[in-house]
Amino acid sequence: MQPLSDLQKRMLHEEYPNLNFSSDEDVERYFDLRNNGRQADALYLYNTRLTQKYPDIEKRQLLIKYYRCNDSRYQTILLENLSRLADRLLEKTKYIISFLTKNIRSIDMTDAYSVIKLAEELLSVISPDRYKAINFTEKYLRYAQLLSFHAEEMAETSDLIRLYVTDTLENVQEFKKEHEKRRTRKKQMASARQKPTFDLSQITFLPQDISRILLPSAITRIEDTVIAYCMKYWDLVGDSAFEKTIVLYSRKYNTKHSEIFYAIKNGRDHGWKDEEILNSVLSSVVTGYYYSISGDVYLQRTWARYKAKKTSLPIPQKETSIPESYMPIAKSQKKVKKQQKKTLIKKALVTNEKTGKKRIKPFIPATQILNIEQNSFTPNSISDMIKKMTGKTYTVYKELFFRGIRPAIRTVLSNSKKGTFFDSKQNSAEELIYEFLFLHFNDPYQNWEKSETYLKISELGYEIPKLEPIISTWIKNTRSK
Repeated sequence: MQPLSDLQKRMLHEEYPNLNFSSDEDVERYFDLRNNGRQADALYLYNTRLTQKYPDIEKRQLLIKYYRCNDSRYQTILLENLSRLADRLLEKTKYIISFLTKNIRSIDMTDAYSVIKLAEELLSVISPDRYKAINFTEKYLRYAQLLSFHAEEMAETSDLIRLYVTDTLENVQEFKKEHEKRRTRKKQMASARQKPTFDLSQITFLPQDISRILLPSAITRIEDTVIAYCMKYWDLVGDSAFEKTIVLYSRKYNTKHSEIFYAIKNGRDHGWKDEEILNSVLSSVVTGYYYSISGDVYLQRTWARYKAKKTSLPIPQKETSIPESYMPIAKSQKKVKKQQKKTLIKKALVTNEKTGKKRIKPFIPATQILNIEQNSFTPNSISDMIKKMTGKTYTVYKELFFRGIRPAIRTVLSNSKKGTFFDSKQNSAEELIYEFLFLHFNDPYQNWEKSETYLKISELGYEIPKLEPIISTWIKNTRSK
């Protein structure tokens, strides 16, 4: 094992000031909490600090095992894990620096509008607190100088944010003053009119318009939200009618839906990579700076998997019709009847090749997304399974579930056809299943049978085709107490 380089040590100290290269205080605290009976706190520490620092399951398990057994190999595996952590930090740091500096050399600093646009774009993804954004860019300026990576560009970006936030950029000051004057004049002119030429409050949206714009409320995770928006809007970037509808919806209700739509549209129009489009959508979905290594990996892999399941993702031909949702009611009545007729026409005749009979199947547009498997989507998170099996709201049981699930896992493993209760590999299998349950507790797309964890469990010699027996055993254990 190669010793940590000075650069790796410097990066680790920057992100983890209290880090000791001979031991890990989070590992020590994890065992202290367990020994004191504080299982929930230990679990929280394990699934936040430790899994983030050491995402490699096998390496993390060895680290925990060697520390627990006071094994001399603990120091070696710790340095190996820290080396990987340092490399990920370096990769993340270079990515952020590249993002912050990618447009700094392309703008004209004498053009106030361009300066404001770039500064506001950067601030929107760094932090809602503008003064924190100054510290953030200065921090990555230090990193850029330390790594000799885009140091000059990062210095310009840092100066731009500092001068813009503190209002010491002269051309921006003048631009803001003139812009404020024009805005005041527009307000005065608007208030002088008796009837507004365009009243957003009078716009109504049909249910089908709203369903094409909004996501199901069950989707809450940030990465899942990004993926769902991409799936929903990907085929609609060339649909001018939908574009007008989503813009009006966003203006009326002050939402980010049109911003998300244009992030996808601009990316596809300019031939961006999928990764760039996903990051652009992510920056529109979240407020302030957000970055998660595990979340980024999940985002890329899950999007690639979902996209591969679609037969094609063509850009639809552009339409020129005006959306019904904001046409005058009197003029849209005929349009409504016409649309109803079209809907009936679109119903497909599906032939049953065994019987030769025909049946009517309702037409479902490809853009009615989140129907990835060509069937109606049913959430299948661990929490959904608990809710279904107990008949009660799963959120009540979350803490209890993780506090008492390990005995249930051990019971199912010991009853497995391939395994035995005293199998030395059972601890590894237990950790793998436990982590899968935790990571996918609120994941509506989890698929145990096709997961990497399932394959690893099988390789260890255990046959666990479904998770329901584990949950059922936990329910029995809970009710017996």
